[in-house]
Amino acid sequence: MSAATTITAPGVGSRRRRKRFPDGPGFQKLLRFCEKAKSDYGCVYVWSDTCCIDKTSSAELEEAIRSMFRWYRNAEVCIVYLAESYTMEDFDSEPWFTRGWTLQELLAPLVVRFYNKDWEPLCPHWLKSSNDKQNTEMQDAIERVTRIPRKELEQFRPGCGRVYEKMVWASKRQTTRVEDIAYSLIGIFDVSMPIAYGEGMWAFYRLTEVIAQRSSDRGFFAWSGSPS
Repeated sequence: MSAATTITAPGVGSRRRRKRFPDGPGFQKLLRFCEKAKSDYGCVYVWSDTCCIDKTSSAELEEAIRSMFRWYRNAEVCIVYLAESYTMEDFDSEPWFTRGWTLQELLAPLVVRFYNKDWEPLCPHWLKSSNDKQNTEMQDAIERVTRIPRKELEQFRPGCGRVYEKMVWASKRQTTRVEDIAYSLIGIFDVSMPIAYGEGMWAFYRLTEVIAQRSSDRGFFAWSGSPS
């Protein structure tokens, strides 16, 4: 059971309207995210995948999945909260680097800021104009746990080239729903395909089919075997 905070707002006449807000860890994370976006970067609007997608609407969910990479790429800054890390030395046990959807959160944005468990900047000598994706110490730490080269962290371009390499990056990551193994890679490969939850692993087969139709990469079939 989650706790909630009750606030009051003026209503018509003498009546007052009561509204309840959640007060669990997820809501506190959202609040801190909004605070950082406003105080550190002067953002007027923010977007969070955990609460800004109406998952009860299949049309909105499909639009979000198809557009998410572009939204991250066009963002002023992407704020990443690492809930299990105090320093970069903790990255080996940080769940954020093992989730399927966070691969595009890492690669798509041009500017990324990493915050630790206490919402403090992870990079030393922090400045508001800094970009963690260009910090050599951060690049080394991320490459160590993800095997993604520094060049790709800094200047990733989506597309159907180097299929084997991108599949290796994704192979150690997990998703709650099996279909998201494929859907989380749509932006990485810059392809389009219908979203159909309930199709199971068929989603991944469809993804490889779409990639094969667009790719001229001779190493396309170089990866095989059981999932990592």
